[in-house]
Amino acid sequence: MKGQTKVVTQGNFFDHRNERFAKGLNDSILDIAVLGSAKVKDQLYKGHGFRTGYLKSSVHGGLVKNLQGQIDAGKLMRGRNVRYAIFVERMPRFRMFRNVARWLNKMPSEVAEIIKFHVGARLN
Repeated sequence: MKGQTKVVTQGNFFDHRNERFAKGLNDSILDIAVLGSAKVKDQLYKGHGFRTGYLKSSVHGGLVKNLQGQIDAGKLMRGRNVRYAIFVERMPRFRMFRNVARWLNKMPSEVAEIIKFHVGARLN
């Protein structure tokens, strides 16, 4: 007589939850990058790193690859960063990208809400 084994999988681990979790994180990272790029743009105004508006219009945030976002001065949309963006960023009174990176590293409530929303929407 042959034996028969039946395995019934049940629960969160077996319902492709990891894929949905990763998609939720990617959605979150995209929104956080866009939020961060808006924060960088807010720091560029007349007399403070803004002359013609080209640098400000070049700042974008987006998803580079799975679970990796980026905020830059043109690389995502135009293929390369604006040449003088690094000089503006290095000036002690500007440092727009560095300020936003510090802000994001503190995990503000806006970022936590974005993650909670997207991951929750994908998992529920």
